[in-house]
Amino acid sequence: MFPIARNLFLYLTGSLLINQIRMKTTLRIFRILFKLLLLSYVAVVNIILISAFYVLLLLIVEWVAPSFLPGLFAEYSFAHHLVCSLPFYMVLLYILYSLSPLNVWLMRMKEGYRPLGGEERIRLERLLSEMRLERKLNIYCNRDARTNAVTFGFHTIGLTGGILQTASDEELKGVISHEVGHISHYDFVYQVLLFSMQSLGYRCLYGLFLIPALFFGLAGNLVITVVPAVRFAVVGMARLWWSLYKLLHHTIYGISRIADVNINKYAEYRCDTYAVRYGCGEGLLSFLRRLEVAETGGERPSFTEYIMSTHPSTGKRIVRLEKLL
Repeated sequence: MFPIARNLFLYLTGSLLINQIRMKTTLRIFRILFKLLLLSYVAVVNIILISAFYVLLLLIVEWVAPSFLPGLFAEYSFAHHLVCSLPFYMVLLYILYSLSPLNVWLMRMKEGYRPLGGEERIRLERLLSEMRLERKLNIYCNRDARTNAVTFGFHTIGLTGGILQTASDEELKGVISHEVGHISHYDFVYQVLLFSMQSLGYRCLYGLFLIPALFFGLAGNLVITVVPAVRFAVVGMARLWWSLYKLLHHTIYGISRIADVNINKYAEYRCDTYAVRYGCGEGLLSFLRRLEVAETGGERPSFTEYIMSTHPSTGKRIVRLEKLL
């Protein structure tokens, strides 16, 4: 009787474990597909906007100097290919620049992060030695009084002065291991791909509306000078034009923003799990408990703050970490 019950228990336990593994694998696949779909959406929409703005510029050049482009194509055989494909080269070069060490250095300098010195450097070297990290890390700090940590590039972590002063050694280990999770999962690359295309795209969208607005604005002022009675109609058309721009802007980038913040929330949960697996979950949990009180004074964030935040609520991260531990 007992062997049968034991075998049945083992069978049920094994089935549950297999189902959990399958569910986690399925969720991971869906998350990857969701990321790829968002990247595809952002790439297609913004390349269309960049190309449309570039075509508008070419039309202006052709209108101002009709013989310039034909003469350029006739003199240089590669000019036609270069002119037609220039927007794609611009996007590619901007992405490469965004991923380059130069951009990482500029981002770090903009936020005021400098190399560690004195006791801070000794402390961090000791903590990294205790953590036995196999990955090369460059850790910098600034004088910001807020408690925060960020990642730059592929092996750089920035710690604020506030977190260095208030966090204990174990809490700092938890924070560092969480940030290493971001580096290990290449979250920086994903964010750069999104930001690179969006930053060019929304500027081109603005240009698509600004250039015609300037032209029609000059024409409208001439019309108003001749016929003052049409002022109301001209002003109304101008407001309608910019309302259309705002509608397109908020629609196009609102979709990607909402999707991106939810992907980022999953990334935060995933990096919390990474800290637990690395043996630093208790320190991270202690830090988050103090952070929750400092952030809200014990109050819950509003619905809008929660929806648009790139991070899940600290309270939910605490509950999840407690279950993992």
